[in-house]
Parts: sequence; C-alpha cells; structure tokens
Amino acid sequence: MTSKKTILRNLGIAVLSTGLVACDGADERKAKYMEEGSQLYQAGDYEKAQLAYKNVLQIDPKNWESRFQMAETLSKQGKIENAFKEYNTVVANDENHVMARVRVGQLLLLNRAIDDAEKMANEALAKEPDNVEALVLHAGIQMAKNNSDAAIAAVDKALQKNPDDASAILMSASIKVKNNQVDDAVTQLKQAIEKKSDSVPLRTMLVGIYARTKQLPEAESLLESIVKIQPEEVQHYKNLALFQAGTNQPDKAEATLRAAIQKLPDNDSAKTNLIDFLVEKRGMEVAIAELLPLVEQKPADYVLKFKLASLQLASKQADKAEETLKNIIASDKLGPNGISARDKLAALYAATKRVDEAKALNKEVLEANPRDGEALTLRGQFALAENKIDDAIGDFRSVLVDQPNNVNVLKLLAAAHLRNKEPELAKDNMEKVVALAPADETARLDLASLHLQGGKEELARQQIAELLKVNPKSHKGLESLFKLEVAKKQWDKAQQVAKQVQETFPEDAAGFYMSALGYQAEGKLDSAIDAFKRALAIKPDAIEPLTELVKTYMAQKQPAKALAELQQVVKTHADHFVAYNLLGGIYLSEQKFADAKTAFNKAMQIKPEWFSPYRNLALSELMQKNKDEAIKIYIKGIEQSKGAMELVEDLARLYHAGGEHDKALAIYEESYKRYPQSALAVNNLASYLSDYADSPENLERAAQMAEPLAKSNNANFLDTVGWIAYKQNKLELAAEFLSKALQAAPDAAITNFHIGMLYFKQNDKLKAEQHLQKALDSNTKFDGIEQAKKTLETLKQGG
Repeated sequence: MTSKKTILRNLGIAVLSTGLVACDGADERKAKYMEEGSQLYQAGDYEKAQLAYKNVLQIDPKNWESRFQMAETLSKQGKIENAFKEYNTVVANDENHVMARVRVGQLLLLNRAIDDAEKMANEALAKEPDNVEALVLHAGIQMAKNNSDAAIAAVDKALQKNPDDASAILMSASIKVKNNQVDDAVTQLKQAIEKKSDSVPLRTMLVGIYARTKQLPEAESLLESIVKIQPEEVQHYKNLALFQAGTNQPDKAEATLRAAIQKLPDNDSAKTNLIDFLVEKRGMEVAIAELLPLVEQKPADYVLKFKLASLQLASKQADKAEETLKNIIASDKLGPNGISARDKLAALYAATKRVDEAKALNKEVLEANPRDGEALTLRGQFALAENKIDDAIGDFRSVLVDQPNNVNVLKLLAAAHLRNKEPELAKDNMEKVVALAPADETARLDLASLHLQGGKEELARQQIAELLKVNPKSHKGLESLFKLEVAKKQWDKAQQVAKQVQETFPEDAAGFYMSALGYQAEGKLDSAIDAFKRALAIKPDAIEPLTELVKTYMAQKQPAKALAELQQVVKTHADHFVAYNLLGGIYLSEQKFADAKTAFNKAMQIKPEWFSPYRNLALSELMQKNKDEAIKIYIKGIEQSKGAMELVEDLARLYHAGGEHDKALAIYEESYKRYPQSALAVNNLASYLSDYADSPENLERAAQMAEPLAKSNNANFLDTVGWIAYKQNKLELAAEFLSKALQAAPDAAITNFHIGMLYFKQNDKLKAEQHLQKALDSNTKFDGIEQAKKTLETLKQGG
C-alpha cells in the first residue's frame, strides 16, 4: 500500500519536473528571440530587431540584457528619448550592467548634464576599469570640464587597450584639436583611415578639420570618398552638396543632389534635398517647377505632395496649397496622410481667419483620432483665443501625455496657466522648455520674467546669465539684463551692459539708445541727450531715440532745441511721419495751432493709417473749442486706421461728456462688430450698455458678451463683470468679481463706488460708507459720482 507521504512526494517531483520542462521551453524561446534580434540588428533591420527583443521581454520582463539591446535598436532608429528611458530602466535594475551606464552617460553628456554623466561613467569604470567606451566617455566629460590632462590620460588608456577603436581615436583627435595640436590630429586620423579605409566617422572628422583650416579641396575629396564608401546613404550626398554650395560651387552642388536621385530613385529625402537646394539657390518658382512633375510621376507619394503644399504656402499661394491638401485628403481619406493633411489645412484656415472651416476640419480629425497631437494643439489654441482656459489646458495636457517634450505645446500650456492666474504652473512648464531647449532665447527670457513677477530676482538673473553663457551676443538677453540693472538703480552696471552692446553691435544704435535711457532714468539729462544723438548718428531715421530725445529737451524746457533737431530730421528724411507728429506736438504745446495742424496733416499724409496724428489734431481743435471739427477728425481717423481703439475711446468720451449716450453707444457697437475678439472692445460696449442702456435684454446681452472678461487679471474688466451682475441683482456673483477687481486695484474710484453700492444694497452700511467715502476722497471724476454722493449722504443720515 502506498503511503500518503509517498504520493505527495511523487506529486511534488512531477510538478517540479513539469516546471523544469516549462522553464526549459521559455529559455529556448528567449534564446531564439535573442539570437534573432542579434542577427536582425547586425543586418541593420532595427525595427524587426526591436520586436524580437520585445518578445523576449514578454516572456521575461526582467531580462535586462534584452531591454538594453532593445534600447540599442531604438537609438539606431533615432528614437533617442525612448532609448534613454530603456537604458535608465536597465541602470535602475541591474547594478552590474556597464554598457547601460555608458549609454546613459553618453546621452547625458550630449545634453550638457555633465555631473550626472560623470556619475554614470564612474559607476561603469568601477565595474570595468578597462572598458574602452567608458574610458572615452570619461575623457569627453573631462574635456567638457576643461580637465585636459585627465581627458588625455583616459583616452590614452583606451587606445592602449584597443589602438584601433574609432571612438577612442576620434576623442583623442578632438582633444588634440582643442589643444591646438591640429597637425597631430590630422596625422592620427590619416593613419587610422589607412587601417580602416571604410570608416566614415574618421573621414567625417578629418573633413571638419580640413574645412576649419581652409584645406577645401582635401575636404571635398574626402566627402566624395564617403559617398563612394556608402552610396546608399542619402545624407552623404547632402553633406557633399552643402559643402559645395558653401564654397560657392552651386552647380556642382546641384549635380551632386541630382546624382543622389539617380542612384536612389525611390528615396524621398534625395528629392526633397534637391528641392530645398533649389528654393535657396534658384528661387521658389524653379523649385516648384521641379517638384510638380515629380508629384505627377508618383501621385501616391505623399511626402512630395506635402512638400509641394509647404512650398505653395511659403510662396503665398494659399489657394494652391489648399488644393494640394484637399487632393491628399481625397486620396487617403481617413488614412494617416489624410489626417495629417486635414491638420495642415485646418491650420491654414485658422491662419486665414476661416475659423469655422478650421474648427470643422479639426473636429473631423479628432473624431477619427481623439489623440491626434496637432489637432488637440489647434483646438487648444482656439479655446485659448476664446478665453476657455480650462479647455485649452486640458487639450495641451493631452498632447503632452504622448509628447512630453513638445516645446511648442509646453509654451502654450504655460501661457494658458498664466492667463488662468497660475504663475507657478506656468513657471514649471517654462522650466521644462528651458531644460529641453537651453538655447531658446525667448523661453529663457519668459522664465526670467516669471521669476521677476514672483519677486525672485536672483532666479531671473540666473536665467539671463545662462542665456548669455550659451549666447554671449544675445541682444535680447543683454537688453533684459540692462532693464534689470536700471530697475534696481544700479546705474554703473546698466552703463556697463549698454557699453557691451555698443562693442558687440557697433553698427546698431541700440547700445547708445540703452545708455541714453539709463542716463535719463538716473536724471543725467545732458548725458542722455548726448547718447540719444550718438544713437541717431548711427541710425538717423530711428524712431525711439528721436522721440526720447525730444521728450528730454522738453523736460529741460528747451523746445527750441527740440524743434531744431526735428526740422533737421525732416530735411534729411522727408517721409519721417513720426518727426512730423512730434513737431506738431511741440507747436501744440506752444499753442501755435496753424503750425501744429500743418505738421499733423503732413504726418497723416505720409502714414494715413496711423492713429496718433488724428488724435493730436483733434486735441488741437478741442483746445480751440472746435468740437464739431474734432469729431470729424476722429471719424476720419477711425475710418483710416481701421478702428484704432484710442480714437474710438476718445470720440466715445467726447460724446459721453456731451450727454450724447446713443452716439457713444453706436461708436462702441461699431468697434465691437469690427473686433469681436478684442477684450477692450467687449469691455467698452458691455460697460456702456450696463450704465446707459440697462434694459433687462441689454443687461443679459452685456453679461454674455463679458463672459471672457471674467478670467482676466484686468481690474477694469473684472469691475465690468461685477457691475453687470449687480445690475442684474446677482449679488453673490457681483461680490465675487467686484472683490477681485478691488484686490487688483484697491484705490480705483469706480470700483470703490460699485462695491459700496453693492454693500448698500446688501444693507452692510459700514462697508458701504467706507468704500463710497474712499471713492469720493480720490478726487477722481467717475460715472455715478452724484449717485455716490447721495447714497453716502443717506447713510450718514442713518438711512
């Protein structure tokens, strides 16, 4: 009889045996896929190699060598970000994987994260002190830190271990070049090429040295040899053509690019390289004429069709670009090219103010592919333009889920957060942009501005310093630093920055203009005048230095000098409309009305669409009590300037002062029809409706119209929203927005009046009296001042 223990023991052996068999099967499959991946990788079929390694990971997710090899395939496909993630995963989980650390270090070094790269190199060398790639990485890091001796020691050790290693030879030659041992570097590379006659990287570096040392025939000959070594690589033809074009051999460059097309007739890049060359060297028309038959020969080649559309857009043939994109949509329907064409066509419609058509296409794309990045970005931009901030933020975040390093979308998201009064979130996104694109001048300066708004001057200075480290000649960076020094009243430092601009850009007036502004702010007006004149000597027709020079003379009560300066300018530059406008302003200040009128009319004649001379001439007529004439000038100016808001507001105020509220309302209505997206036009009309046409229907219209203003930081706009709510008896809503307006502008008379009336209606007499009194104490005239006086009197009488 078999005992229970024997049965269990036999069962355990059976289970264990089954497990071993299963394990052996899995190991066999893993080995098979690893071998398959290795063969595909060696053959250059990186996409299929990636799939093979992925199969290994499906069997064993902790097979770190397979994950490393998959990262290698991703790197070869140019998917560097994904490769970096996989390399990092290996580093985090396998403390003994040296090459994963080397790869992470190499990528960190490329991105100038030197300290992190050094950590990886040190970890790799701790495990394998003689690893050649780790030694080369260490040498590169030491060169980045300007530790030349340590770099030489590391690369020499690598070459002792493997004298023929190309990466070590390249690093050694780079160090020699940096140390001005160019001849030694050339000798080393030539010797290496003799041993490795098919090495493209060695030849490429030697080309660079020849180009730097003006040995142009030798450089060209090497580039030609690279093409012969790898005739299937289209980039080599492009490199040769770029060199030839850069050495004034455009015909040879064109011949090289045409040879690439003959050798690689199915390669789209070969064709687009030629087209790009023709655009730059022969002109847009020639390029399009070359491209059209290529498109006709291969009507299913969407790359060429998209290229055609982009050239048509660049040459301002929007109708032809639209036709090309529609052709792609008709051909590919809802395929990937059809979707991409819809994205581009929607962007075209948006740029040409065909918003409804753009939105319709955008909707089609998102119905077909809800995660389409371009479509989500465009929809987010629509939402941002319409002040639907939460919707915009949602769309931009959705894009970043799939494209976390999309710099443009990160900037848009930062702008949306800023509009949503979330400066910290805006700053977080701009910091990501700067990390991804350290040379992005605009991003650095925007981040510096955000730091300043948050009261963190040192962080702002750091960003400007980093920008100037990357680009010491950054005009905007130097200008920002100058403004920072002036704001801190660091006058000497401000002048040092201005001098740096003068030396860096000797043919630019900006350096002397900045210097003049610094002296002006410091109160050294004579020095400011000298600097403004030096700026004008460099650029006689410059507007800003001339305007500030005139202002400075007037501040010194020297109108005669200002007039003399301006008269000299208009003698030399008869079409200087700004000078004529300034002349008119000086004459007006001296009440020489006839001379002022002549000058303003001359400015209008030269620049009829500019609002300023109309405004000044109307003021001149008002000073002479010629109201009707002033109104005619305003109306003409509004027409010529296509509704300049300055003229609209001046004329509306003039009508308002005369009690002609219907006419003021009509002016605001016309302005709103012309610019319905303008927050100022919306505010003007909504506010006037609530005060002077406050029927229930008009108040409802004003409330709907003013909805976008609710998310503004502007105190006037918030006040308008709150006052409309008050008029509609929506007191909680009124309290919310009037409180926000008061927080933004605590001393504003109109807001204190409005919130005082709200408290009065809510029977909070103490607060009502407090705010109404503050409004009246401001000595500012505002609409409703009589109502404020009566209400305050009622309160004081115990009413």
